[in-house]
Amino acid sequence: MVFCTFFQIIGQLEASVGRERILYINFEDERILPLDVKDLNSILEAYYELYPKNVDRELYLFFDEMQNVPGWEVYVRRLYDRGDLKLFLTGSSSKMLSKELATSLRGRTLSFYLYPLDFLEYLDFRGV
Repeated sequence: MVFCTFFQIIGQLEASVGRERILYINFEDERILPLDVKDLNSILEAYYELYPKNVDRELYLFFDEMQNVPGWEVYVRRLYDRGDLKLFLTGSSSKMLSKELATSLRGRTLSFYLYPLDFLEYLDFRGV
């Protein structure tokens, strides 16, 4: 199985759907912190103000380090249930890896675990 980074997926999507239908937010960016789950809807509202023609189009949302927003699961579940959004989430917290996540999102998840390369894999990756 081939794994891609967020930015590789975004690059592939840009070529097919265009940049305007992709939204990437890094929830470790201090300029937007602290955020509460109530603040998250402002993100989509701001996006639709910038791109009103995309209101009825399928969008691709990339939320990096989502666990930094308390209560994020409820927001993500609501977005997913809309049906017109493709959601991609990352997190490095143990909470993102827990069974509680799958329970709170009730079967709406597909998880990929990416582990760091060990030294031999790193050498192989670098062609050494």
